Amino acid sequence: MTPEEFFMYLIIGLVIIAPIGARLYRRLTLNRTTQLLHEQLNQSQSNPSRSTPPESPQ
Repeated sequence: MTPEEFFMYLIIGLVIIAPIGARLYRRLTLNRTTQLLHEQLNQSQSNPSRSTPPESPQ
């Protein structure tokens, strides 16, 4: 394999694999973030936070 062929295949591979890897990473992190937000939302609804004072009537 000549250096020209090597770099041609390397560039083709990077052009195809890099965007697919970025999409997979983004999808995995989005799913993980969504799951954590749902857990925090469910926890805060079932157990109200006492750090925020109740609103006073105006």
